Amino acid sequence: MPTLTGCRLPLPGGGDQDSGLANQYIADRQGGRYLLAPSLTLRQTYSDNITLAPSGQEESDWVTALVPAVSFCRLRPRLRTQVDYEAQMLYYWGDSDRNDVLHRLSTDNTATLIRDRFYLDFGARYEQQPISSRGAFADDIILNTDNQTDALNMRISPYLYQDLGPVGTSVLRYGLSRTVYDENIRNVTRQSGSLLVISPQEADPLSWQGSVRTERVEGGRIDRVDYFDDAFLELGYRVYGRLRLIGRLGLESELQDDGEWDRFSSDYWEAGFRWSDNRTSVEARYGERFFGETYFASVSRRAARHTLSLSYRETQQISDRFTVLSPEDIGLPGGVTDPDTGDFLPFPPIVLSENEVFLSKRATASNVYRTGRSTVRLSLFHDRRQYLIAGDEEERYGAEAYWRWQWLPRTAIIPRISWEEIEFRDGREDTLRGAQLSLAHLLSRNMQAGATVRWQDRDSNEGPVGEYTERAISVQLTRLF
Repeated sequence: MPTLTGCRLPLPGGGDQDSGLANQYIADRQGGRYLLAPSLTLRQTYSDNITLAPSGQEESDWVTALVPAVSFCRLRPRLRTQVDYEAQMLYYWGDSDRNDVLHRLSTDNTATLIRDRFYLDFGARYEQQPISSRGAFADDIILNTDNQTDALNMRISPYLYQDLGPVGTSVLRYGLSRTVYDENIRNVTRQSGSLLVISPQEADPLSWQGSVRTERVEGGRIDRVDYFDDAFLELGYRVYGRLRLIGRLGLESELQDDGEWDRFSSDYWEAGFRWSDNRTSVEARYGERFFGETYFASVSRRAARHTLSLSYRETQQISDRFTVLSPEDIGLPGGVTDPDTGDFLPFPPIVLSENEVFLSKRATASNVYRTGRSTVRLSLFHDRRQYLIAGDEEERYGAEAYWRWQWLPRTAIIPRISWEEIEFRDGREDTLRGAQLSLAHLLSRNMQAGATVRWQDRDSNEGPVGEYTERAISVQLTRLF
């Protein structure tokens, strides 16, 4: 019998504006061959700072958004496909020059080319992204900050499973992705290849796994190609019950002071333990890498009502951030005067890449607790980025709390609060805070209404230029067809 289990139906406004309409709609169509869900959303928003400008420069405005959208999902033995699209048609009451149509597209597909052996993942995403973390940015794209750009990411990844008998199971994978940005931003191409071999379950008490992985990033740094390589052999031995001691020897690539890579040149080692049962998994390792002592830890716990996750990881990465500078920032005039008309012609902003290879030391914690009528999610993170060539670092940490309370059978109340601290490389320090309260009500099996009140604030030690406060209220109506 056909099933839609695994299909998703994202609605405009996300989980903060879902009364249960999406799940209800999918449940009503279980047994169908596919899910086709067109929808239309009308949203009205008032913001007292539509551009997230500093104090004294705020502009308030009403914004009407008409959002036609469609989701398609089909699950077949050899092909699973999901496509979601929406167009946000924005009308600004106070300044029609800001009127715009913003598109979002997401497609995710998995094809079985040879059953139980050869698969293909492919997809694409088109959306609006912040350009610079130093500028004003927000989740609501109606806020006209001039700090966002359209980005298209396309990806494809074939992979092959192979049973190697007493040696174990292997997974051979190739990945290719390309991100194309609007504005004057360099496009980024990533290619990766990996081979993983894992010992069979019957290989007890001894276990093993070996891995070779390489990633090539082109466009991340001007006139440079970056490589992130890693190869290791791990041996494990079950010493008691479910407790297993593990040791790992490996090689990785190291970035030199001149910006060039020594590929697979730096050896490392790690040692630790792994313990797991049907609900809980714990792993910890300590070792030595080219930058010094290294640590890894991961804890996950699944119970009837809650899911807990803790982790600490150290990885080499390349940032995808940009800085937007006005001509005045680099000592140029803001524009020129047309000699014929006398009109002032401003120079466009300049987008510079901040991209540089860094060592990320990231700790995260999250816990989701569910009851019959509530879902509570708490999350925290701390991320320290140590830039390998410049020798400086950037630090971020923050927390978010989310609560979905099914107040009545057809009505949900959803509060959310967040806080984040950013310590930039040049000494700038920002504090971002946000709070919002949403209400979503199911009007019928195909229609819902919702309202949201929000507040967000940004403080900076650089003074008013980097600060803003915004308050907004919005109401919306969504109809599925």
